[in-house]
Amino acid sequence: MKKRCAKGIPLVLQVTALLIFVIMAVFELPQSFPPGLSLYAFDTGQGDAFLFHLPDGKNVLVDAGTGDFAAGLAARLKNLGARKIDLAVATHPHEDHIGGMPAVLETCTVERFWDSGYNHGSPLERKVLTILRDKKIKFEQPLAGYREMLGDVLVEVLAPVKKISQTASDANNNCLVLRISYGNISFLMTGDMETEQRKSVEKFPRSTVLKIAHHGSANGTDARLMREVSPDAVIFTYGRQNSYGHPHSAVKELVLKSGTRSYATADGEIMMNTDGQKLTVKRP
Repeated sequence: MKKRCAKGIPLVLQVTALLIFVIMAVFELPQSFPPGLSLYAFDTGQGDAFLFHLPDGKNVLVDAGTGDFAAGLAARLKNLGARKIDLAVATHPHEDHIGGMPAVLETCTVERFWDSGYNHGSPLERKVLTILRDKKIKFEQPLAGYREMLGDVLVEVLAPVKKISQTASDANNNCLVLRISYGNISFLMTGDMETEQRKSVEKFPRSTVLKIAHHGSANGTDARLMREVSPDAVIFTYGRQNSYGHPHSAVKELVLKSGTRSYATADGEIMMNTDGQKLTVKRP
C-alpha cells in the first residue's frame, strides 16, 4: 500500500510539489509578457528606468535609474525575462539615469546603445563607455529627425535638435527625447529636458502617455508642453520625501487641471500595455 498523508494525498506528490516550489523560488522563473507592447516604469527612487517590451519580443531600455537601485533593476529585468536588451538608451549621463547602467550592461546582453552625445566626464560615464567598448556594443548618437522602425514600433528622436557642443554645461538640456509609437498609442519620453531644450523643439507631437520631464521639476513641464502633447496619462518619476521637492506644486497643479490620469513610480512599479488601440494600466 502506498504511503499517504493525513489528508489522503500521496507523499510522493507532496514531495514533488515541494521540489517544484523550491526550484521556482531558486531560479525565479521569468514572467510571460502579455501580447502587444508593454511599458514598465520601474521604481528606482529619484531616478528614471523604463523597459519597453515590443510586440516582436525586442526589449528597449530607456535609462537605468540610480546606482542604489542597480542590483534590484538587474534582478527585475531578469525576472521579467528581459535578458537581452536590443536597444539601451541613456537620455543623458547623470547618475539618476545611468547609475544602474553598468549592472545592466554586465548582466544582460545589450545589442545597441544610444547616447545623447553630451560629455559629462564623470567616472560613472567613463565606466559605462569603457564597458561598451570592451563588450563591442554598437554605440550611436542620434539627433532630432531620426526615425527607426523596430518591427511595428516607431522610435522617433525629437531632441537634441543639433550637434552638441562639448563646452555645454547642462546635460539636462542636451538629453535624448524620444517618442515611441505602436498603432495609435504613443509614449513621449522626455528625460530631464528643461526650459532651454523644450524651446528648441518646434512642436511636440500629440502622445498618449507623457513622461513628466525632470522628475516633476518646475522647469521641466509647462502649459505649452501639456497643451501640445495633450496626453491621456502622465508618469512622474521621483522618490518619496526627496530633497529636491519633486514634483513641484505648479506641475502637479498643471496636471490636475488638465484632468489627465497621473501615475507615480514613488507608489511602485507601473505597467502599461497596449494592442495599438487601447491602453491599460496596472501595478504588477
